[in-house]
Amino acid sequence: MSFSSEVKEELSGQMDSARHCRIAFLTALFHMAPVLTEDSIGIRTDQAGTAQAFENVLKKVVSAPVSTLRRPKGKSFEVTVTVSGKDQVKSLLEAMKYDRAGDPASLQDTDIRAILPSRLLLQKTCCRRAYLRGVFLMTGSMSDPAKSYHLEIVFQREEDAGMIVSLMDSLGFGAKVSRRKERFVVYLKDSEQISDLLGAMGATGSLMKLENERILKDIAGNINRQVNFDAANLGRTGVASQRQREDIKLLEKTIGLKALPSSLRQAAQLRLSLPDASLKELSEASQPHVGKSGINHRLKKLQDMAAQIRLESGMDPAAPSDEEQRNEMNGGDS
Repeated sequence: MSFSSEVKEELSGQMDSARHCRIAFLTALFHMAPVLTEDSIGIRTDQAGTAQAFENVLKKVVSAPVSTLRRPKGKSFEVTVTVSGKDQVKSLLEAMKYDRAGDPASLQDTDIRAILPSRLLLQKTCCRRAYLRGVFLMTGSMSDPAKSYHLEIVFQREEDAGMIVSLMDSLGFGAKVSRRKERFVVYLKDSEQISDLLGAMGATGSLMKLENERILKDIAGNINRQVNFDAANLGRTGVASQRQREDIKLLEKTIGLKALPSSLRQAAQLRLSLPDASLKELSEASQPHVGKSGINHRLKKLQDMAAQIRLESGMDPAAPSDEEQRNEMNGGDS
């Protein structure tokens, strides 16, 4: 089962306690896939879980029997859930505020699709959340958070997409709309907003799975950044160490290390014996102990002496730059 299916399965099991929220939920499903005749009202969908959710809530709202019809459709089934009777049709249309759009008796499936649900249904935050849950059940989907963060709801009409964007915006979700062929896609890509939306719709189990994936990704990202940081530090330390050893070998060849002051001779011998060590490691290995800045200062002094010898001999005086020395000071301790 895909993550999107898991989300829908969880949402289809939700039951609002307040009648006004149940009406908002039913309206969302009815608006997206209406069945409406003079003496029957309901929905038609190929999603069994959504049909069952509609039936369960409908039974809480109406007193009349609810009918369910399953018909083969390709490799699955198309499910029609309706309640019959002119009085029931009139009562539900009034409850869903469609009576304000004209004569309920004259409305048909196509008419209902063209009428945006009344704002009177969605005044309460709880009702807006219930409505969103119904719309997502009917035409929403979500990618596996282990791979990417993407939640979308697809509409045939631009007006419906605009309404949902406005509704989501009222709840604090900055959704965007894109056109995909003849459809309009309302989507979220921010993991925190997707997580909050799942919670608002009631999919707390799916929310926890998403949060777990976010934590795992953050840990993996931090590890990768640390590895890259360490590799860069090692690279800087290696370049600086190589140049320092070249300088020391030049001094050894020209004036001899014994001619150096004891403090510089110690630093030179430490670098030659510990070619891969950072400044901190050289400091810890020094006897008597010399701080990291002291080691750096002495190596810089050796560098200057080597540069002077090269200059006097007509050689290239190039040596490790001050910036490279600072990079080792700041990053060579990893």
